[in-house]
Amino acid sequence: MKKKINIFDVEIDGFTAKAAMQAAVEYMQSESINTIEIVTLDMLMQGQDSPEWIEKTKEIDLILPGEKEILEAAEVEDRNLLKDVTNELFLRMFIRFLQRNHKKIFLIAGSGQELESLKPALERYNRGIVIVGQGILDPEGKAEEEIINEVNGVETDCILSILPSPQQEEFIVKNSALLNARMWLGCGKTLSRMYGERSGSGVRRFFLKKIFRYRVGRQRKEV
Repeated sequence: MKKKINIFDVEIDGFTAKAAMQAAVEYMQSESINTIEIVTLDMLMQGQDSPEWIEKTKEIDLILPGEKEILEAAEVEDRNLLKDVTNELFLRMFIRFLQRNHKKIFLIAGSGQELESLKPALERYNRGIVIVGQGILDPEGKAEEEIINEVNGVETDCILSILPSPQQEEFIVKNSALLNARMWLGCGKTLSRMYGERSGSGVRRFFLKKIFRYRVGRQRKEV
């Protein structure tokens, strides 16, 4: 399945994990940087009233759904796609690809605490994975130039970002032409969640899903 899913004017690609991996492998063979982002309910809810953020998502090469509720709200019934997203299959396959092919990875996060949690988890679950550098981008973007220089200095193959939105999108759209890497993967909270970190309280998630479904339903009626 390869169709566009429009949620709050964000065009999300309805790729199965296999189709997304095919695209990612092609990106990794390119000389210029390509970009993939995995979007979540939180990102869409926070960004729906921001025309600037929505415009920046249009400059990302491939946008993938990170939670099955996004597909369900859009009334997507493809069982394979729903299963892939539920199991975070693309992300697992891509990390495994990086590990097996000894690709050089650079990690970017919004805090040292996030990096201290993510890096050991990556190395524990993907023995032999090659992490050549890491950077912390503070909310004011003061470390942008340093991160760009570090990425370019270690001949990075793939940049893995767990920055929050809209900081994540702002950084890559603004600096993509300056980064010497083959691919950028904006994971947000998806990567941390894959390694067991909770994404918030159950009550908050329950109401977030209900509000999300309501707003997507209202959008569909207005089209």
